[in-house]
Amino acid sequence: MMKTKNEYIADVRQFKERFASKYGIRSIGIFGSVARGEHRLDSDLDVFVELEEADPFTMFDIRETLESLCGCKVDLLRLRKGLRDLLLKRIEQDGIYI
Repeated sequence: MMKTKNEYIADVRQFKERFASKYGIRSIGIFGSVARGEHRLDSDLDVFVELEEADPFTMFDIRETLESLCGCKVDLLRLRKGLRDLLLKRIEQDGIYI
């Protein structure tokens, strides 16, 4: 059964509450088809995250934990300087900060 946008938001909120201090999360949210309410059963969950300090292992752990919690594939994007304008525009247009 497919989750609703609000169920995904609740999952990410739960993740943030449990793991924000562990991973140094400044902000987190969703964007893409789920945020727009246009997702399908095979859609992944697009998540953006801003971290105090980032390394590949932290990003891997965050993605794995979110996938387990949300029950779907997660495409994780780290907000940072130099991020492509197109991605920033997409996040500005339909991003939901949690």
